[in-house]
Amino acid sequence: MKKNPEPFFPTILFVCSDPSRRALIKTVASTRFPSLACITRGTIPPTFNNHDILVLPASLAPLDKDLTNQYRVIVYGPIDLMPKAFLQGCIDYLAEPWYPEELFYRALRYHMPQQFRLKGLEYRILPDGIHAKDRTIPLSGIEVSLLLMLLRAKGSIVPRSVLEQMIPGPSFAPSSRRLDAHMARLRNKIRCCLPSYRKASHKSEENLIRSARGLGYYLITD
Repeated sequence: MKKNPEPFFPTILFVCSDPSRRALIKTVASTRFPSLACITRGTIPPTFNNHDILVLPASLAPLDKDLTNQYRVIVYGPIDLMPKAFLQGCIDYLAEPWYPEELFYRALRYHMPQQFRLKGLEYRILPDGIHAKDRTIPLSGIEVSLLLMLLRAKGSIVPRSVLEQMIPGPSFAPSSRRLDAHMARLRNKIRCCLPSYRKASHKSEENLIRSARGLGYYLITD
C-alpha cells in the first residue's frame, strides 16, 4: 500500500451536516487540494490531528475556545453573523453563497506558497500554476505536485517510486511510461518560464528537469 505523500498545501478539516455539500467540497478538493477531510460536528478532533485549518458553519457558534486555540478557524454562513464569528476568534469568514474554490484559495493565505529561482528570476507555485512577474504558466494538479516534490529535494534525485505517488489512480507496472509523460510535459512548461523562451533559440534551452536513468528525476534551480 502506498504511503500518502506529505501535503504541499494547507490540510483542511471541513465540518458540514449536509452530505451533498460535503461531497461537492471533496470533489473539488480532489482536483488540486487533496489534503482535506469532511466530517460532521460530532467528530471534530480536540487537537490539530495533522490539519492546519478547521472550517465550521456559523450555526455552530459560539466557537469553542479550545478549537480556536488548536486550529486556524474559518467560518461560513449568513453575512449577518460575520461580526460575531470574528469576535469569537475565526481568522476568515465565507459569506453565503460561496464556491468551494473560494475556500481553498482563502486557505492558501495562511500557508506560504513555495518559491524558487530560475535564471535569476523568482517564481511562486500556486495550485493553478507557476507565477512570475511577467507571465503565468498553467499547471495541472499532478504537475504542481511533481514540481513541488522536485523542489523539496533541492537538486537531489527523487526516486521514480516517490514521484509515482503524486499520480492518482491504480498502480502500474515498473515499465509504465506514465510518469515520464507527465515529466516531459512539466519539463516543457518549466522551459516556458525561462527569460530566453521568447527568443528564437528557446528550443535549445537547457533542460532544468533531468532524468537519472533508471533512478528518478531531479531539478536544477539557482
